Amino acid sequence: MTFLTTVTDAETKVVDAVRDLQAPIVEYVRKGVALADDRLPKVTYPASLPRPTEVIDSQYEFVTALLEAQRDIVKAVAEAVSPLVGVPARPAAKKATKAAA
Repeated sequence: MTFLTTVTDAETKVVDAVRDLQAPIVEYVRKGVALADDRLPKVTYPASLPRPTEVIDSQYEFVTALLEAQRDIVKAVAEAVSPLVGVPARPAAKKATKAAA
């Protein structure tokens, strides 16, 4: 087992634990809503505001794009410093040549 395998196995366990906790968490929230439903005044959600799930989806898309940009920067920096730590740099990708017309 390699170091990276050990890390990815631990990461998988964390993700699995979060997924396993989803159903109980949602059930407890539903019970809390049912308990509070008759005790709180009724409110109307403003139609001019986005639904909470739309905000979540929008922010997820933003964070995903931000992480992709950061990954690209970090990978480029890692490749640039690789020779300093004894890791051979990857050969540059060859550009495709245009066929003569």
